[in-house]
Amino acid sequence: MEKARVVSKNTAGSLPRVLMLVAVTIVAAALLAACGVAGGQTGILEGKVTLGPVSPVQQVGGPPGTRPYAATLDVETLGGDVVAVVKSGSDGAFSARLKAGSYRLVPRAPEGRPFPRAAPLSATVLADRTVKVTIAYDSGIR
Repeated sequence: MEKARVVSKNTAGSLPRVLMLVAVTIVAAALLAACGVAGGQTGILEGKVTLGPVSPVQQVGGPPGTRPYAATLDVETLGGDVVAVVKSGSDGAFSARLKAGSYRLVPRAPEGRPFPRAAPLSATVLADRTVKVTIAYDSGIR
């Protein structure tokens, strides 16, 4: 005796469609996570790079002792892995979208020269926020 199966037009073939939809959703979520953009998990690190002093003598009321500086900065995890390299423009400004977390900005010195130089700086990027920093290069002028 054969058992009867009831198949509705509305549910026929829906299981394969549901499985396909689940698979596509999982793949999309994995790709977004790999790009660091899933669920608002990124923020913006922006800043300004300055160079100073720009002259050996600064007079009261005179021009500022610093100027914007175009530099290259390595953005590292606290474990020392470089996750981004950013360059400031001639106006000293830079910006990078990063995963939320703690980072260390390591300013590069010009190759083969001791100056200008700047100390590394720690920064914490928060999800959906902009964090501002200033990197101050020492020109070596005294």
